[in-house]
Amino acid sequence: MQMQNQPGCIRRMVDIGCGPGWLVRTARRLGIDYLGADPAHHGDCDIAGGRIEQRDALNTIEELKDSDVVILNGVVHHLDDLTLEKVLCSSKKCAATIICDHRAEPSNHLVNRILQRLDRGRFIRPWDYFQSLTGYASQMLEPFEIRWFGIPIWSYFAGLYLPKDVSDG
Repeated sequence: MQMQNQPGCIRRMVDIGCGPGWLVRTARRLGIDYLGADPAHHGDCDIAGGRIEQRDALNTIEELKDSDVVILNGVVHHLDDLTLEKVLCSSKKCAATIICDHRAEPSNHLVNRILQRLDRGRFIRPWDYFQSLTGYASQMLEPFEIRWFGIPIWSYFAGLYLPKDVSDG
């Protein structure tokens, strides 16, 4: 997770919408601090290698630092446009932003479309939305499908975004 020309620049993983904090192990393995934030978490707690706090995305972005990597793993489809815009704008001051989430496409398999409708997230965005986020240079952007018995049940993507001033060197 070290950025080119920025060795050791990441000191903390900020996992917005962290759920039970599965990524704390990854942060620990990378030797960086971990802050998980989730409004559905029951209170604040210290965990081995980090901390999980009961807070929403807007409260979390208030304390972002330039040495943070922001993780939005399976949470973007729960954020309305204004909230997502504020999160992305605030995370531009960080070393990197990683997004992994659903993508809505007309070509999605019927099972995928049904599962997306049943999901609690109401803001599934099309793939092209994520291909060029204002103020970011995507360093890696990869669509993929999660399959079950050969059926593409989830259309996802993973993207690594660097603020333009960092990625432009």
